[in-house]
Amino acid sequence: MEYAKGLTPHTILFLVDKPERTIALGPLFTKLKYKIVTSTSLYDCLRLIDQEMPHLVVTDSILSDGNAGNLYDRMQQQAIFKDIPILVVIAAKTVDQLNPLKGRKFAGFVLGKVEPKAMALKVKEILESRADVSPFFVRADAGMLQEDCTLATNARVVGRIGDQLVCHSDSEVDPDATLLCQPQDKAKGPALLRLGSNVHKGTSIYNFFPVNQVKGSGKVWITTLPEINLDRVGKSIATSKIIFYDPKPERFEQFKRVLGGYDIELIYASNLQAAGALLQRETDGTLGCVYLDELPSNASGISIKEIISKIPDKSRPPVIAATTSLVARSTKEIQYIKKPFGLGTLVEMLDAAIKSRSSFTDGVTLSQEVHYQTPAKLLGLDETGGILQTKFPVVIGNKLLLQHAELSLMWEGNTEVRITSVARLDDSTNLWQAKFEALTAQGNKSRYWEKMSRQISDKLLQSS
Repeated sequence: MEYAKGLTPHTILFLVDKPERTIALGPLFTKLKYKIVTSTSLYDCLRLIDQEMPHLVVTDSILSDGNAGNLYDRMQQQAIFKDIPILVVIAAKTVDQLNPLKGRKFAGFVLGKVEPKAMALKVKEILESRADVSPFFVRADAGMLQEDCTLATNARVVGRIGDQLVCHSDSEVDPDATLLCQPQDKAKGPALLRLGSNVHKGTSIYNFFPVNQVKGSGKVWITTLPEINLDRVGKSIATSKIIFYDPKPERFEQFKRVLGGYDIELIYASNLQAAGALLQRETDGTLGCVYLDELPSNASGISIKEIISKIPDKSRPPVIAATTSLVARSTKEIQYIKKPFGLGTLVEMLDAAIKSRSSFTDGVTLSQEVHYQTPAKLLGLDETGGILQTKFPVVIGNKLLLQHAELSLMWEGNTEVRITSVARLDDSTNLWQAKFEALTAQGNKSRYWEKMSRQISDKLLQSS
């Protein structure tokens, strides 16, 4: 099984005589997204192992209250810690330094003075040799766990704004996701939702879906939802102005003619500098949204991103950026749309963005409780949660329900998880992997993992 690089965050525990010895490693390890924890005695190290469950221990061969051999033996005595790799720093090839290492399987050795870059390379080598996952990681198939599962989140249907279905939820949705909307009211049929977009109103998140993309029996009740009253009723023309940047003027003219038929007015920006100037000038609240064709990583791309980020949330128009990048991820400031896309897709996204500019009036009733559901694959579990695989990128920070019968029993019914990192498996596939933390894993990691390991072992015994 392959796992996406950088998906699992790693904690490195250093056991050294002086804490300042790890200071030089800080910036480099932070860049590599490693967390450093430092201890200065064998006793303190064992306490931190129980607390932090590090993915690697780096220790001096000779310690103030023992040696690397003592540490190895103590960790081997506890089943959940015996697979943590240990990297030993040997000050010099002397008998005292080498004797504690005999007969024991350490992950590696560093001889002499510790150089930050050399240490980082050695640490990376050890972690990646273990598939770059946690040393506690148990594959779902190895633990006799069902791989098929469902990700779900609670939501409430608000109504419609034109031909856009509007829902209120705790999570953002990805435009590439196909979601099953399952009403709690069994009299109402389910619906498949596509091309979702997100609008932030204060601390609330609203998800927009084009009604004409809805499939399934649930479309019947969705099309009969009431229109939502807006603060800006009657100002649809004023809020249909769009700053439109495209390096090819002829393509802009084509879009202008077509979108004019949808009462959408385009304001042309011939380059990103012009788009930034227009964005700073149009501050009267009548700007519907901004469309940008590709955002380069050069100075002009950085500049307009800074302009966008400095606009207060309440005043910032939605920004849609077309991109060919495989790694571009939508944020609250910029929503990316992957090329190539059809005109209909673009019109629907612009329409949703324009209508989202109007804030909801007081008294909007959240009428229909639903679940968004999408299939996923459980790849395995570790000391904080585990790894999932999906066909689209789940949004980092989302709190979701992991519907999996066996995990529900192991977690005593509390199936809420939080997505902490997401990465594409590789450029040749449309598969994404997500690292999640289980709500039940919060607190003492070792107690949680001891309980999970015991249940996995019991399951293996029952199946043998």
